[in-house]
Amino acid sequence: MDIKIMTNPGQMEVVQVIGNGLVVEFLPEKGGDIYKICIHDYNILWESPWGIGKLGNRADYCHTSKERWLQSYPGGWQILFPNAGEDSFNHGVMHNFHGEACQVPWQYKVEEVSESLMKITFSTRLYKTPYAIERVVMIDDADQSLVIHERITNHGQQDLWVEWGQHIAFGAPLIGPGVTLEVPASTIESAERDSIRSRLKKGTYSWPIEDASSDLSIVPAEKATDFAILKDLAAGWYAINNEKLDLRVTVEWDTTIMPNLWLWQEFNGLQDYPFYGACYVMGVEPNSASHEGGLQESIQRGEAIEMKAQQTKSFELKLSWTRFKG
Repeated sequence: MDIKIMTNPGQMEVVQVIGNGLVVEFLPEKGGDIYKICIHDYNILWESPWGIGKLGNRADYCHTSKERWLQSYPGGWQILFPNAGEDSFNHGVMHNFHGEACQVPWQYKVEEVSESLMKITFSTRLYKTPYAIERVVMIDDADQSLVIHERITNHGQQDLWVEWGQHIAFGAPLIGPGVTLEVPASTIESAERDSIRSRLKKGTYSWPIEDASSDLSIVPAEKATDFAILKDLAAGWYAINNEKLDLRVTVEWDTTIMPNLWLWQEFNGLQDYPFYGACYVMGVEPNSASHEGGLQESIQRGEAIEMKAQQTKSFELKLSWTRFKG
């Protein structure tokens, strides 16, 4: 495998890992994001309409932390920490939308390179909170997999509470009409984003959905906008199946840290800010939280993760790809 350091048109550094029919790109200056995972010339992750640019270039146009997050959102895959969802005031500070970790610059070091293996360590220290984060990424071309191992340490002298999530957004051509999602869940809670274009009305349902017109496990041919949270998982995994591409993408993770799965589906359905109908994406996102309300709500529900003073917690996730027809 090989590695290249580039500067994209938005003047942001891109770390590109190149394998046999595989390209993976990282954005160390913007949260250490995994920006692209290209398999056989197409990116399985979603890219936002405005692409990537230096943090701060669009900040003057933002009035809320959610706007700032969206306008600096390039698509791809982010770590959400120590907050996931809406702004939340806790421990004397306002935690911004989706947390600080994916907004700050990260350092990186190439640890191992071989013909079929690349190991890179990304690390950062947050400003608002006393956390140090290390994210080791192992790309195995022979195994057709990408494994992340995250370690988060509370360097403060106070016990704290956090939320922790993986914001993984998939796009076309992996996502398209008829593509299916497998998840071993029992329950789904829908937020109903739009009274017309949301397929599943607000409420709690059994998974899988029996009504075909409301089944969020099948990508529809028509426009739709949905957000739901899958709960009561029998195991930590899901699979996206694309028969046309003969591709199956599987994600496996530790449900001890992230027992819930956020499902974000924007199939050109949302007509207002920020996408104005120009967004075709499916986010399938392991998360510690069973809601979008932010850290304080997780504390109130008794589901926030406790990080004791000087404590370190770890999390591992594996994304792999195989032929669907197999």
